[in-house]
Amino acid sequence: MKKPIFRVFISYEIRNKKKLTRKVINGILDTFVLTSDTKEIKNDEELINRICYVNKRIPKNVEVKILDVDIENQYGETTDRFDE
Repeated sequence: MKKPIFRVFISYEIRNKKKLTRKVINGILDTFVLTSDTKEIKNDEELINRICYVNKRIPKNVEVKILDVDIENQYGETTDRFDE
């Protein structure tokens, strides 16, 4: 079954869990997701891992807070490679 692909801009904030002086890192990630539900996007573990990878952080050592999700447009659908 094909799923729609959406381009999103995600505003996020990263705080270090271990240090006392929690320096905040703010940023915007331009990526693609398979859903338009903002609650599902904010709780997506793959997306949080991607944010940590881009910022060279270890996910268990930081706290990622997604501030805003801006869904730009639908960019097509996934390929239907496997018959169900």
